[in-house]
Amino acid sequence: MAKYQTRFQMMGTFIDLVVHHSNGEQLIQDAYRQLHQYAQRFTVNQADSELMRVNRHAGISPVMVQPDLFNLIKIAKTISEDLANPFNIAIGPLVKTWRIGFNDAKVPTPEEIAAKLSLVDPKNIILDEHNHSVFLSQPHMEIDLGAIAKGFFADEVKKQLVNAGVKHGFISLGGNVLTIGHSPNNANQAWNVGIQHPFAERGSIIRAVPLQGASMVTSGINERFFHANGQRYHHLLDAKTGMPISTDIASLTIISKHSIDGEIWSTAGFLPSIIEALHYLNQQVGIEAIAVSNHGEVHVTQGLIDNGNTINYAK
Repeated sequence: MAKYQTRFQMMGTFIDLVVHHSNGEQLIQDAYRQLHQYAQRFTVNQADSELMRVNRHAGISPVMVQPDLFNLIKIAKTISEDLANPFNIAIGPLVKTWRIGFNDAKVPTPEEIAAKLSLVDPKNIILDEHNHSVFLSQPHMEIDLGAIAKGFFADEVKKQLVNAGVKHGFISLGGNVLTIGHSPNNANQAWNVGIQHPFAERGSIIRAVPLQGASMVTSGINERFFHANGQRYHHLLDAKTGMPISTDIASLTIISKHSIDGEIWSTAGFLPSIIEALHYLNQQVGIEAIAVSNHGEVHVTQGLIDNGNTINYAK
């Protein structure tokens, strides 16, 4: 079977697509267009995007959106309302105040943080199922889908490729990997995906995971950060305090069937300690995790203990 692959930049990251299919070149082009459309519609970095129309009408009026965006916001709102975890799609005002990952990142004053904390309550996202409308009830609220959108995008690309007859493929959106079937080129019949060592140079792997039809998503405090006042501030923010999450976790990798679940739990699992995180994630059906501590120690959920086998969601 012919193999086609490409790499391009989009959404602030490198995207890799590998397709084993006789019509692979066309399918990759279709996937590129699909991702480009999603990136245009779901971004907070363009004033005229579909998501930003919702944000611009905060405190003013509901905005009708397409069903896929409505359903994604609905899923994210449900997870955000669970106070047991730090996942929160209403965190946009805090993200824009810190600006972590941009050249003008700064530590906000306590007064600035206090002013934003009243704007990050996901219960103030009002959804109308009948009209597919979204209303942010408080002025200056903002939805930020950065912690879930790429997972949705990857799942949708996979769905289109599978529907087109692809049985072997690989989708990587930065730290988000989703596989189709197994790799025909590897002796272990799996896609062997490495987890970046959080304290080593880019490309240094702390553990490799063999996947078949599975997703693997990694979040970490080493991905986006800045230094100020002799301290290091990472991009994973706590909506309760307005500050970066205080935790002994350096990176958290989630393995699941669907990439959207990996996106959700790689943020939702960033609890104050690895012990709390693993206890919490062990309760989630279909979710396995690999956590690396601030000291470089590797910890795993129960399903991965003494398991060197391929993680298979292809069936």
